[in-house]
Amino acid sequence: MHKEIHTPLRSGTSGFKLSLLSAGHFFNDLYASFLPTFIPTLIERLSLTMTQAGLFSSLLGVIHIIFQPLLGYLSDRSSNPWLIIWGPVLTCLGATLIPLAPSYAMALFFVGMWGLGSAMFHPQGHGGVGHVVPRERLTVSLAVFAVAGTAGVTLSPLFAVFLANTVGFRLMPVVGVFPVLLLALFTWWTMPSLSHESGDVLSPQKGLFITIKSVFAVIYPVWAISTIRDATSQGIRMFFPIRLASEGGDIGQVGTVLFLIMLGSTFSMIFMGRIADRLGKKKVLIWAMLAASAFLFFGRSAGGWVAVLCYVIGMAAINGTMPISAAIAQEMVPNSRGMASSIVMGLSWGVGNLLMGPFGKIGDLYGVNATLTLVAVLPLFSVPILFTPPFRDVEK
Repeated sequence: MHKEIHTPLRSGTSGFKLSLLSAGHFFNDLYASFLPTFIPTLIERLSLTMTQAGLFSSLLGVIHIIFQPLLGYLSDRSSNPWLIIWGPVLTCLGATLIPLAPSYAMALFFVGMWGLGSAMFHPQGHGGVGHVVPRERLTVSLAVFAVAGTAGVTLSPLFAVFLANTVGFRLMPVVGVFPVLLLALFTWWTMPSLSHESGDVLSPQKGLFITIKSVFAVIYPVWAISTIRDATSQGIRMFFPIRLASEGGDIGQVGTVLFLIMLGSTFSMIFMGRIADRLGKKKVLIWAMLAASAFLFFGRSAGGWVAVLCYVIGMAAINGTMPISAAIAQEMVPNSRGMASSIVMGLSWGVGNLLMGPFGKIGDLYGVNATLTLVAVLPLFSVPILFTPPFRDVEK
């Protein structure tokens, strides 16, 4: 690894570039819920089975597992910001074309386009934050970046329904892509390169697999914790609504609960990012994981709005660790920030997504509460990892 050379940053420049990166994250993730929003439409129009519908999610997981490390590698070899510029455009086009798919094959193609665009944006977006802000502001800056994406995810189903009801499916790709294209052109004009003002140099010219191996060998404990986090978060978002529906909850109640969960996660990322910068990343991670497991377990045992409150708090604790783990990974390999981000954000998300199949099988065999119990226990497995040698140099 090359030694970091720290140079002064102009706060105005770093703040402007962080704003551009965060705006790109918001617009990219604004289309994150278009698939689940329009799945009922696809099932009815294309006569799909539940297994075929489930393959959409599996495809997204595979795309992120395969492409995020590759794209993270490419983003570390060049300061050209084309991944963060064109990724959201591809994401938008794929997502807005999904309800227009004339066949199952084309629906898979559009979902793949959407997934590839998202996989393009995230490694360079997360890694770019580390290149445009000073190290002492990295965690809170990554929290700002993460919150922008979470805000997009939170508004995504409302935005999807708004477009469908106002302009219809046929005009949705045209209207939806317009603001994304404007942002892409503005970013290209004002930030033609990700200048490495923090002093980090580009990764040495190693091969893809050598780079993946060398980076993963350093940050694999952070990846393990991130995978536990993503599996827990996705497990609650998928199976808690099933429990609500089984208890008589309607779509409005399910939507309200999911909105509250994402809203709580949005605020927790900023709060925990600031706390981690003051008290130490490792200490905050330990307490967050313990609190998440406790509240999720209480939520599994409780009922009504008490259960909802427990899940909102538990999910806020688990999702609030996202910028912290990303900051630790980037600090471990400062010259491969894009690759590090692709591993602890994209690869972990893909693996977490693939685990939903086995979790669902447990629910089929033993009931949804059995799955929710397993998900509630998951964060505890991350605590011993935080005491392994790779975390020895992380501040306590």
